[in-house]
Amino acid sequence: MTQSNDHARAIHTPLAAVHYRVEPRPDGSTVLALLTVSGPYVLTEHLFELDKHLTRYLLNDLERAHRDVPDPGPRPEAAAMLAALDSDDPTAFDAAVDAYTARLHRLWTNGGRA
Repeated sequence: MTQSNDHARAIHTPLAAVHYRVEPRPDGSTVLALLTVSGPYVLTEHLFELDKHLTRYLLNDLERAHRDVPDPGPRPEAAAMLAALDSDDPTAFDAAVDAYTARLHRLWTNGGRA
């Protein structure tokens, strides 16, 4: 179930989710929140209520579909920031933060695609 301010529309290309949240419920159901960039500097939250059966099916499908996919590790920008923290170079962290900020800016202005 989406938020009441969402309007049904035909989507020709999938929206790029930039973040997600899950809120498990005691009965086994879940509320899934996907955050998408719907315009320059516009972040939209889509809420989906998944009953306990759909939650279980989704978990099983995701596990089965990605069983042989290797762990991609951190994004390059985050890895650079972690490496910069361990570095003795005083400018390494500033450069890593600049790269990370540039990626966030591209996400916000390019419809969720960096």
